[in-house]
Amino acid sequence: MSSAYLYLNAWREICARVFNNRTVQSNISPEWLVNPASRRPLKLDYLYLSMGVAVRFMGLTAKGQGRRSEWDLREEEQRNQTRVELCRLNGIQLAMIDPFDEPAKQMDRLLRVLSRASRLTAQDGRSSSEKKAAMDELAAAIKTANQLRMSLSKNPDQMIATLAEAWRDQETGLITELQQSTAQKQKPTRTQQRKLAQLACGQKVIHTHFGTGVVTDVSGDGAEKQITIYFDADKERTFLASLLADKITMSGVA
Repeated sequence: MSSAYLYLNAWREICARVFNNRTVQSNISPEWLVNPASRRPLKLDYLYLSMGVAVRFMGLTAKGQGRRSEWDLREEEQRNQTRVELCRLNGIQLAMIDPFDEPAKQMDRLLRVLSRASRLTAQDGRSSSEKKAAMDELAAAIKTANQLRMSLSKNPDQMIATLAEAWRDQETGLITELQQSTAQKQKPTRTQQRKLAQLACGQKVIHTHFGTGVVTDVSGDGAEKQITIYFDADKERTFLASLLADKITMSGVA
């Protein structure tokens, strides 16, 4: 497992534990999250709408991109600032997390966002029951985040490795579950079959679970046809084409 993949997986596991698998939208570009400079949609890695919190990972480099110029870095910083401000204007507190930076420092950043979301929730106009539910969720998230922060402060390297391994185990189980449940469904519709036939190397796609990626290989025919996709800052995954029919859309998301 590469170092980048290790740290990113660790933070995916941290988010899963902090937010306790509450309702989450992954790799999402809300209709209001559009860069006014380029008019292109911006992406959030996780959006917990009921809690008014989102997470975006920084510093990820696409495969083959290599070292980025100072101009690219400034552009990324500007996009990140735009994300934060647009989220704030729409009632969402955005945690910008650098998975490769000091873990305890990044946990402090997440805790500040959770605390701010809690304060704002106490003042918003939702009903008492909705407000209490959100406050309870945020309180539980803050408690778990503080516990993880303490563990990461004591032995960051070992804890990162443990968290990454936990996420990989969880992901492996999820992939198996997805494939088994999909295999039990009916054959792809004609529309889905046409979509699969259009897939070719270089095609940008969005997977319902793994997010944005690029097709890197198409092999086989019929029931044996396989599609390989490289997901942003992650790794290549190969799927049976028939299992992708209702899992992907062909799109480019900034």
